[in-house]
Amino acid sequence: MTIATPRPTEGSADRARQTVAWTSIQAGLWIGNAGGEFAGMIERNSSGEYLITDNQAHPLGTCTTLDEAKSRHQRQFQPSSSAQQPKS
Repeated sequence: MTIATPRPTEGSADRARQTVAWTSIQAGLWIGNAGGEFAGMIERNSSGEYLITDNQAHPLGTCTTLDEAKSRHQRQFQPSSSAQQPKS
């Protein structure tokens, strides 16, 4: 019998983390959705930086590219307690 251990990039927290789907609702503004819940927002400002906020409108930082902003949000995303509960 072989016991498989997760690779360092596949921790249990990573497997349990919901994936955020992003939708552009207007030029320079993306809204995140995870499991039907608002997950956060990314907004491109006038200087070209991408401002990231979480599902509670708390700032998570800025990035120089949209892909970097999405990745950073995914790493820091903490879903609300209602989004974590299994649906019956």
